[in-house]
Amino acid sequence: MIGLAIGHSREGDNGAYTVGPNSISEHKFNSELVPLITPMLKVPYKVYDDYNARSYVGAMNYVSRKMREDNVDACIELHFNAAGPKATGHEWLHWETSRGGKRLATKLKEQMDKYYPTLRSRGVKARGRGQRGALFLRKTPCYAVISEPFFGSNSSDVSLIMSDLDKLAKVYAKGINNFYV
Repeated sequence: MIGLAIGHSREGDNGAYTVGPNSISEHKFNSELVPLITPMLKVPYKVYDDYNARSYVGAMNYVSRKMREDNVDACIELHFNAAGPKATGHEWLHWETSRGGKRLATKLKEQMDKYYPTLRSRGVKARGRGQRGALFLRKTPCYAVISEPFFGSNSSDVSLIMSDLDKLAKVYAKGINNFYV
């Protein structure tokens, strides 16, 4: 079973916001994206959209415990990146020693490259202790990926992604389905 974890799902944490007139938070964006992904999945799934904790560490402990209880064998925490206005592209993070996490990240990256050939690929990146996102990747009891499919701080990235959300949903669904083949 694949876990679809919506990043920034703890109370008071909405994550970054996209630039532009129709600005949207990471949490809201991914909450609206997940229902577009799930009908295309060929594998069982569970959505995690309420990390019942106030702190980041508490949230990671909570969601990892829930995934263990649900026997999830792989998961993706959905995000988008934010930095300066010139930062662009997509990247897929996995725990440094997880071959399965790296394989899932690679399957997602391959679909992103296929559907968004003009968007810069920042690659599949390993994360270790103390690095951004490392606790989620380390704590989860399964193969895990943090997805960063675009920069919400880059107006061109935002326009490209927002022009067709179904296309991004296909990236996720096909990447997940290909991982389970």
